[in-house]
Amino acid sequence: MNYHGYFYQPKSIFMKKRIVKFILIGIIIGLSNLDAFSQFSISAEMRPRYEFRNGYKTLPISSTIPANVITQRSRLNFESQMENLDFKLSLQDVRTWGDVKVKDDLASTFINEAWVELKLNSPLSIKLGRQKLKYDDQRLFAVANWNNVSISHDLALIKYENSTFKSHIGFAFNNEKEKNAESYYPVNFYKALTFVWLSKEINEQLTISFIDILDGNQKENTDNTIYGRNTLGPNIHYNIPSVDLRLSGNFYYQHGKEVTGKDVNAYFYSLKAQKRFSNLGVDLGFDFYSGTNGLDTTRTEVNTFNKLYGAGHKFNGHMDYFTNTYTQTKNGGLSDLYLNIKYAVNDKINIGSTLHYLSLASNVIDPDYSGSGLQAIDKYLGTEIDFYVDYQFTPDITLNAGYSMMFAQESMEVIKGGDSDELANWAFMMLVIKPTLFSK
Repeated sequence: MNYHGYFYQPKSIFMKKRIVKFILIGIIIGLSNLDAFSQFSISAEMRPRYEFRNGYKTLPISSTIPANVITQRSRLNFESQMENLDFKLSLQDVRTWGDVKVKDDLASTFINEAWVELKLNSPLSIKLGRQKLKYDDQRLFAVANWNNVSISHDLALIKYENSTFKSHIGFAFNNEKEKNAESYYPVNFYKALTFVWLSKEINEQLTISFIDILDGNQKENTDNTIYGRNTLGPNIHYNIPSVDLRLSGNFYYQHGKEVTGKDVNAYFYSLKAQKRFSNLGVDLGFDFYSGTNGLDTTRTEVNTFNKLYGAGHKFNGHMDYFTNTYTQTKNGGLSDLYLNIKYAVNDKINIGSTLHYLSLASNVIDPDYSGSGLQAIDKYLGTEIDFYVDYQFTPDITLNAGYSMMFAQESMEVIKGGDSDELANWAFMMLVIKPTLFSK
């Protein structure tokens, strides 16, 4: 499953009032001590989004009626930068229009971010609390901003940064509540986490980074055994300014044990070329997530790559068929050859389209085969085409819209269900309003 966050969420009106009181006290204290801040700001976000879903995430069938869904994310952010520390508190409400009866008073506000960064001795600092992680192309750690809830982590982050080198070391250990003895952790997230990220700017053209993530997970309803899984690898970015070309690639190797205790031996790589022609941009790329060969009945290890806590909607098509290739390909993995073309009409309007050619990386057993032995389905799953447009009314107000179609093959029915003969399409329109309410 794609993790969407584990949050403190008040269950009573009493707790809701306590949060409001806490906010008001913080505002009063902050505004009465503005001289203590070198910078202090209050900002907001209001993001209503309409979606037409007819084959979104899975193929439709003739008997289903397409869904029309309106969701909304609302945020209120308090940020300060001082000589020796930075601070951020972000409160968030996420809802689907109509999910609560008009006269019900149900608390739904929770903490999106709450962290403090102590500047110990430049360039060294430590960041503590609930925070976002975003590294490289967001394949393994991402903000996951398309998802209304997004992803936040409770951890300690040690940072060392200068003009050409960055080093981040993170630590986390989770429990679902205060307790006096360790027990099974029921939240769909890691129990423990340690990671190291290093980035070096070799010169103006070449930047190399390396990440090593060790996450520990517990098998459901078992003892306190924590299974460690290690994911590591480099990212390389090379610019050729003379022809306005950017080349990038990354490779990750994954080993250890997954949450069921099975051995893991998997990998991922991606290659991308980005070329710019004045107002036109062209990206050509290939993503490969290794899979487990379903025809090899003697194999006991897992060869399907898990992209951990990375972005879903950003990769492999906007219709979100494969936001988590580990659970959504029947262990077959995925390959995605894609072409993206984007054109800046003017300084306010951008339009674009992306074409995805989607296939399995390994063999998945055909459940309808009635002959002797086993037979795999065709690896080609289908082609998705995404269209999108962004219009910036003002620096604070942006309209995003898009339309996508999935041209699925019969193999997609085995992987995702539904009917490949039915038209699968999806559309959205989203208004993003992000004003700064106060700034010193």
